Amino acid sequence: MMHEDLIREINEDKKMGLELSDTAYYNVDDGVTDEPLFDEVTETVEDGSKPKKTLAMIASFLFGIITCLAVIMLCTLVFKAGHFVRNDTYDYYRELDESYGKYYEIMKMIGEDPIAQTEPEDISDEQLKEIVSSIGDPYAEYYTASEYAELEKRYMGDYVGVGIGVVQDGDNVVIMTVFEDTPAAKAGIKAEDIIVNIDGKRPKTVDDAVGMITGEAGTKVKITVKRGEETLDFDLNRQKIDTDSVAYDVLDGYPDIGYIRISSFIIGTDDEFKMAVKDLKAKGCTRFILDLRNNGGGITDSSIEIADYLLPACKIMSENTKDGSETVYKSDASSADLEMVILVNESTASASEILTAALQDNKAGVVIGTKTFGKGVTQIMHKFSDGTAVKLTVTEYFRPNGDTVNGVGITPDIEAEGEEVLEEAIKELTQ
Repeated sequence: MMHEDLIREINEDKKMGLELSDTAYYNVDDGVTDEPLFDEVTETVEDGSKPKKTLAMIASFLFGIITCLAVIMLCTLVFKAGHFVRNDTYDYYRELDESYGKYYEIMKMIGEDPIAQTEPEDISDEQLKEIVSSIGDPYAEYYTASEYAELEKRYMGDYVGVGIGVVQDGDNVVIMTVFEDTPAAKAGIKAEDIIVNIDGKRPKTVDDAVGMITGEAGTKVKITVKRGEETLDFDLNRQKIDTDSVAYDVLDGYPDIGYIRISSFIIGTDDEFKMAVKDLKAKGCTRFILDLRNNGGGITDSSIEIADYLLPACKIMSENTKDGSETVYKSDASSADLEMVILVNESTASASEILTAALQDNKAGVVIGTKTFGKGVTQIMHKFSDGTAVKLTVTEYFRPNGDTVNGVGITPDIEAEGEEVLEEAIKELTQ
């Protein structure tokens, strides 16, 4: 065995294991030895030197740690070369100090003023709402803790309300969807009704309207709408609304055509859609109608997942941030490969337009209806530790061909309105 002379010399001299090199642990012929040489060497140490040398090792180790800490503190505190936290955390607090450090210092000094009669109050929810609404972003919104809790339920498909979906149209909040078997549907509220007042107060934004309509089950809410030249009042009782975002069936009179309607994009919509396709295929459907009319959008990821499911390898969309950075979303090679048409109207918006544009540009289906809404921007929701949240626009998205959707909308391949939309869809699939 190699290195026998070296091992014999070590044993004879009874040296401490610290003087062994790492190579003494290995046999280059046979690999790693089963027993480390430290055990054999240290067992022969006499005169109590082992405890003394162990203490010396510990002292040396502690001295090394103290020396390292001293060097780090010298570099960071004296020479300003580096810091103790991660770069992103450091940058966050540095920017926070630069922007609001003066405000913090003034508030602290006022609190220490011995003759001050009052102290300024913290910024209220109402003031934060005004700040966010004043930035020129029509989709920006600040939510109180209770408002955000209701909003979360809405995107989970389980909330207390009257059963309507709304969309922003300029200065108006327009009802885009009325869910079946809900207080709104039973009272006669219709899609395209413009909300004038909710309990006597005009909602400024979609989220404002949602916050005013939702509440405790069993309580009343009065909604005033404008329908054409008429102004109508509806007194409704709020109730728990369980909404499935996907509804489907075999089209009457056409056993090979499956009809799928997506009313909104919430958590799980993509899974619901895939199950609908699977079920309709099992029933013998080979052609499909995807109805996105009055779908005002929702969670972008769900629409991208559906596009990925329907399309082969191709571009779904791209989105740009304010600083010009771009993110491109692509589908993989697998595809459901469905023969289909897509139905849209002026209330088809946001995530629905992402899906529509992806299918149209990649020749996966014929789009039928009227020009879509034109909401080509996406928002992010940031929730704070106290339960409040803020929603702000973070990107503008572009369809696969590179064109913008925001303020422009999507022009259908076949123009149609009302009952003609479904007729055109059947004609397209059966010709």
